[in-house]
Amino acid sequence: MAETSEVKSGLDNIAEVISANRAVIAKAKTNAQAAADALNAIPVDYADVATTIDAYTGADQFEVLAQAEKSRLIAEYQALKAIADAIVAAA
Repeated sequence: MAETSEVKSGLDNIAEVISANRAVIAKAKTNAQAAADALNAIPVDYADVATTIDAYTGADQFEVLAQAEKSRLIAEYQALKAIADAIVAAA
């Protein structure tokens, strides 16, 4: 069993660990919010690129590859955005 002085020291240490990690979590939330904001800007910032690719008919290999890459990036974007949004909401 811990002595009174050890209990007090242990409680102080626990408070220090909690405080330090609260700052880490706050920074993580700030970083997640910045990531979510950057991801949210993609559809607006690159609307012209998306519109151009959507108009492609697949007439050449470049158009086909651009359409395929856009599809893959949309899936990756949606997954990453969901993670960033969940972190922001949870923290």
